[in-house]
Amino acid sequence: MMTKTCQFKAPSVIVNGPGASKETGSFGKGIGKKALIVTDTVLEQKGVLNEIKNSLELAGVAYSVYNKVVNEPTMGYTEEGLKAYKESGADFLIAVGGGSPIDTAKAIAALATNPGRKVTEFLGADKIPNPGSPLIAIPTTAGTGSEVTQFTIITDTDRDVKMLIASPMIMPKVALVDPLLTLSMPQNITMATGLDALTHAIEAYVSVKAHPLTDTLALQAIRIIGANLRQAWSNGDNLEARTNMIIGSLHAGMAFSNASVALVHGMARPIGAYFHVPHGVSNAALLPIVIEFSI
Repeated sequence: MMTKTCQFKAPSVIVNGPGASKETGSFGKGIGKKALIVTDTVLEQKGVLNEIKNSLELAGVAYSVYNKVVNEPTMGYTEEGLKAYKESGADFLIAVGGGSPIDTAKAIAALATNPGRKVTEFLGADKIPNPGSPLIAIPTTAGTGSEVTQFTIITDTDRDVKMLIASPMIMPKVALVDPLLTLSMPQNITMATGLDALTHAIEAYVSVKAHPLTDTLALQAIRIIGANLRQAWSNGDNLEARTNMIIGSLHAGMAFSNASVALVHGMARPIGAYFHVPHGVSNAALLPIVIEFSI
C-alpha cells in the first residue's frame, strides 16, 4: 500500500515508431522559427539527418547544425554549442544522436536561458533557475534514454569529473523515438547502449525512490531488453528487434528519470571520467559485480 505521493515527469509529447523522426518539422514549427541541430559528424555523413532536415524544410523551419559532439559530452562542447546557438539566431534545439548530443543539447538549453551561469553551477539537483530553451530529442541509439529524462551528465575535463545535473528545467519538450535511426548502429555500440538501458531498468526497480509507475516501466524494460538485445546485436537490420530495443530503452529512461539509479551508475561515472571508458561499457563491467554484492 502506498503511504506517500509520487511525482512522474516526462516530455510533453513522445512519438514512437518507424518514421517518427519525419514529424520533426510539424513539431518544430509549433515551437520556434529556427533550430540548432546538435549532433555529430558521423551521423551527418551517414545521412541520418537527411529526413529530419527535409521535414524541417517542408514545414518552413530554418536550422543550423552544430556537429562537433564526437565523444561523451564535455564542458567544451557545451560552450561551443552555446556560441553556435547564439550566433545562429536559433530559438530552440533539436538533438539527434545518442546520449552525448542529447546531453550536450540539454546543457546548451540551460545555459541559453540562464545567462552568466556556468555548467558547473548546475551540478546536483534542481540548481537551474529558469527553464531551458525548448528541446526536441531524437535518439539514434537504444540505451541512454536521455530523450525522456531530466538528467544530463557533462564532463569537466580539467578535473576529470563527470557532473550529474538533475532538473526538470532540461526535460525535452518532445521526444521522437524512431527505430529506423538505430539500424546503422555498429555492434559494439548496440551492446554497450543496450546494457546501459538494462542497467537503468534494474537500478530503477531496486531504487529506494521507486514507486508503482516506475516499477511497471522498469520491469517491462527488463523483459523487452532481455528478449531482444542479442537479436539486435547479431543482426542490426532486424527492425523488430531494433524497435523493441528502443521501446525498452524508452521505458527504462522514464523509469530511472523518476526513480533514479544506484551503485552501478555511481561507480561508472568516475571510471568514465578518469579512464575515458564509454558509459555503457563501464556499466556492463560493474553490473554483475554489484548485483552479486547486493544480493
